[in-house]
Amino acid sequence: MKLRDKVALTTFSLFMVEAIMHYNLGKDDCPCDEAKKEKKFLPPTKSLVHLALIVGVFSVINGVVVDSIKK
Repeated sequence: MKLRDKVALTTFSLFMVEAIMHYNLGKDDCPCDEAKKEKKFLPPTKSLVHLALIVGVFSVINGVVVDSIKK
């Protein structure tokens, strides 16, 4: 596995955990009753996919940047 791919995979893993934590913090701060009733740790599938796509794009960019600095 290339360094670029390792960096992208590591970044994705760590930032995805961070994104889910931020989701839960925001959900807990939401004044609406519906969000507080749900005790789910993961966001709904559609939101989870959006988070994964955003984190994935930036993880790949980070891998490319780190790889280009190495050279």
